[in-house]
Amino acid sequence: MAKNTKDITMNEEERLAALRQDFFSYYRRMRSNLFSDTEIVYETKLTPEIFDLKLQQLSQDKKQSEFENFAIAVASRLITPNIKPQTGPDGGGDGKVDGETYPVDKAISDKWWMSEGSTGDQKWAIAISVQKSWQSKVEADVKKAVETKRGYTKLLYFTNQKIKSSSRQAKEDELAQQYGISISIFDGKWFSFAVFEQGCLDVAIEKLNFSDEYRKKTIKIGPNDKEREAELNKIEDDLIKHTVADFDADYVNDLLKTCILSRGLERPRMETEGRFNRALREAKNHGTSIQTFNIIYNHAWTSFFWFHDVEATYSDYLKLKDYTKEHPTVHTIEWLTNILTNLENVISLGLFDTNKFAIEVQFIKELRQYPKLSQPCQLFLDLYISEHRLFQLINRNEDLTDELQTLTSLIEQCANYPDISFNAQSRIVELLGRVISDNPEFERLVDKIADISSKRESEVQGAMTHFTRANALMEKGNYVSAIKHLGHCVQSFLKEGCEEEYIKSCCNMGLALYRLELPYSAEAYLVKTASFLVRDFYEHGAIPHFLITVLSTLCEIELMLGRLVMYLNWRELLFIISRNGQEFENKEFVERDTIADGGWACRFAMADMGNPEFSILPDILDRCDMPLSANYLKYALGYTNEVDEHFTELITAGNWHDLLLKQPIHEQFWGELSIATDSPTRLSTLANNCRFYVTYDNSIQNQLVAETFLASVETMLATFANIELVILHPEIQIHIKETKEDSSLCKGDTNTEYIFYVNHETLTDLVYWNCFVYFIGFFMSYNTVSKDNVKKLLEERQKSEKIMDRVSSLMQLNRSVYFVIGDNFKYSISKWQNVNDKIYPCLITRGAVKPLKHHKSQQQTMSVYSVSSNMQWWDNAKWSGIGFIYDRNTESLPVLALLFKDIEEGKKIIREWKSNIGQGKSEIEIQIIKGINKNHPTWYRVCVAPVVLMADRYDGRYVSIMCRKHTMTPNDTRNLDAFEQIYSRFGKCHIVTALISNDVNQLIRSIDFKESIELKVIIKDAWQVSTMDSTCNALEWDDEPIIPEKESKTAPVLALLENLREIRSKQ
Repeated sequence: MAKNTKDITMNEEERLAALRQDFFSYYRRMRSNLFSDTEIVYETKLTPEIFDLKLQQLSQDKKQSEFENFAIAVASRLITPNIKPQTGPDGGGDGKVDGETYPVDKAISDKWWMSEGSTGDQKWAIAISVQKSWQSKVEADVKKAVETKRGYTKLLYFTNQKIKSSSRQAKEDELAQQYGISISIFDGKWFSFAVFEQGCLDVAIEKLNFSDEYRKKTIKIGPNDKEREAELNKIEDDLIKHTVADFDADYVNDLLKTCILSRGLERPRMETEGRFNRALREAKNHGTSIQTFNIIYNHAWTSFFWFHDVEATYSDYLKLKDYTKEHPTVHTIEWLTNILTNLENVISLGLFDTNKFAIEVQFIKELRQYPKLSQPCQLFLDLYISEHRLFQLINRNEDLTDELQTLTSLIEQCANYPDISFNAQSRIVELLGRVISDNPEFERLVDKIADISSKRESEVQGAMTHFTRANALMEKGNYVSAIKHLGHCVQSFLKEGCEEEYIKSCCNMGLALYRLELPYSAEAYLVKTASFLVRDFYEHGAIPHFLITVLSTLCEIELMLGRLVMYLNWRELLFIISRNGQEFENKEFVERDTIADGGWACRFAMADMGNPEFSILPDILDRCDMPLSANYLKYALGYTNEVDEHFTELITAGNWHDLLLKQPIHEQFWGELSIATDSPTRLSTLANNCRFYVTYDNSIQNQLVAETFLASVETMLATFANIELVILHPEIQIHIKETKEDSSLCKGDTNTEYIFYVNHETLTDLVYWNCFVYFIGFFMSYNTVSKDNVKKLLEERQKSEKIMDRVSSLMQLNRSVYFVIGDNFKYSISKWQNVNDKIYPCLITRGAVKPLKHHKSQQQTMSVYSVSSNMQWWDNAKWSGIGFIYDRNTESLPVLALLFKDIEEGKKIIREWKSNIGQGKSEIEIQIIKGINKNHPTWYRVCVAPVVLMADRYDGRYVSIMCRKHTMTPNDTRNLDAFEQIYSRFGKCHIVTALISNDVNQLIRSIDFKESIELKVIIKDAWQVSTMDSTCNALEWDDEPIIPEKESKTAPVLALLENLREIRSKQ
């Protein structure tokens, strides 16, 4: 470990220790296939807290011998095996030392590990103490050991006390200088790390005399370990029989394989180190120099990620550096910089010295200048130097854009050099991804690496790059970007048979969609995950904890949605699985289920108890072991005398109902309570500010089609930003209707209505896909607007994030559901009812109530206001401006006529307005802005705009306004002035449609006043329009309004025009 003279507190040291553990465990999570998959499950788990308490009690109880036995056993396993403990009544023998090493034949000791070399021909002293005053004790023990004159070259001091690193290092240096021998102090933190991270848990349990409850364990050998064990045994048997030639490269390769297998099995460090030592020794005698290089590299990698020994890693790095100086190839440079990158990454954790690293970076820069360096070597070093600069910019919190662009360019050049491996770049990008959260340039870099990897190696390799990035984004809570990367994974992993990665990708996709509050797509991916995990359960009888998590999440989603019947289905399976795996008795599992039970009670508290479906629920819920919600229903329905005595206190207090309404869980609910019956059913979801409704006659098949449709919509819209794709309507209706004809989808009577005719006999994945694609075409054309061409937008999304692959992955949802809960699951509440269940007719009148607080959905961040549900009407009608009709005697309301060249299309607009006004929906206003052009003072602009509600005007809320504008160019203002004068008298006017001729723009006075409506008209000078004014949408960025001279610097319109021009410049 690097020396660090900075004095830090114990709390800071513990924080660093936690960060170090997180760093190394991250690699283990990401490369779990490289580590042992054997599971050792202790019935009673020894925790770090209990272990630390035990160490401290050793001092209080003066159990020196117990600690000595423990310390020597751990040291023998992790440091050197040739330790001879001293004997005596309380350890220590002659009172000088507690143990010492003994000489061992070199042929044997060569197979041992020690960071400073073999101890076979050295003599070390061992001192062990549980005294709290560790400093005076170590000083006394070193003095005694030296005074024995036994030739000790080093003293190892073991203490149960926790010591600050700076204090420990200072004492080691002080005593080494004073007595001329090396000193190493191992404290309580080192022992904790040895026990919980380096495989000494069994030593602690045995030597520290923990009770028998900590010794009971179950060992499950993993499939990878079975293969590793068999291969290792075979190679070792073959090695014994093998006659070694003077030059025997295959023999050396086999020796290296035993090292990799040993670390994969996570054998004790000494065993793995022995194999590395053997391989290195034999490579020098019977192999090539590059084989020696490869062994040293793999040892460095093992020391770093398996044993967390940075000093050993650095020692290997220096050996690799010496070889690379003489043999600079892409291979040697890549592996050298791999190790240097690892060392760089632990500088901030206090594990490597900054000055040492600076020296090595300078060496890399000097190596780049070698005159005979090949082009691929130069390019690879440029890559490393660019990546190093990125880390520096990150540490200084500076902008990364330029350097990321440079790195992306270098990566593109690498595609032309096959000898430059992308494995190293993928690892470095993975490390960068841990600190770079949301940067478009970085995402482009990841995409580029994945694309090149797919073409050069395999589609799976490219998918792995996306998978790794997605995991990092998930940990940072950046779910939208994670979904974009996961889109590249699901189909690739499934196609190539990478089952484990496919399962993880589906699960992460489901969890990411859940976090974005897209429930049906989340469920679809989680059910796919569950189908694979349930298959393993049926085939092997093993209960993956992963499956419990997935099923629990499905239950949670149904609670948030309010779908009681599907909640009961998933919960039933969850309980079956959990009982088989003993998870049922887990405290957290029970607490989670109790909270969910209370959540349903909260939902029932809002409902109208007069609805007949509630009368059959209490016994169903009792049978499902949901006591809180079952008893609340009995209380709410008026059957207080049948409520379980455990809940009588809530009844006596008289506030059970009010208490449930005040619970914060109401802020999390996504939709209203839905109890599926045998009658027609409606599902809905909110995606990208639009609520999609699907109605159908309730059946298993129709339900799954509805869920698949909503999941497809959610998945498609999941990654579109508000301003990228604006949905024009707040609601879209889809009606599923069964037919005996071919399945098809068509538009309904309005632009917001679709009909999905379904023939279940012939509804294949392809047929469904064609119907959904048809829907996308209609939906994108009639229900959305985008600044880009919609077709081009979708093509770009397919290329960058596989958007359509995400959707097509859901085609077989019904099969996944059938595999998990069967093809005859209970889809209606009546299917849960038993013949003998009691009916509880409601005895108390209590209507539905609203909770005190409502959920603010992530999917509802924009309000869309439009002057028409179908903006195409305006184009079809060929709106040509406005005209005025008024009584010069000012005895009747003035009339403002909207002029259309196709009057029938124009009437559709005003009829819809009339209908909306009758239903109390949002209003429309006519805005007339005068003085819009200083060069043409008589010109004005008319804007037909929706009225934005004050409730939608707050920080963080987007408002999209769809209006229509027309610039009027009269030669004078007589008509407008007269209309304004008369309008000001009445404060209102009639709005009508009028026909204007195509050829001479002549108003044809065939006006049907029966269709007229009254609307508000705003008339305003352009210079007075501000950014906060409702008329601000009437202005254009290139307007040059008339501004009074005294207002030339302060006119409100100046700020508005500045904003409009800034937006224009960015387009």
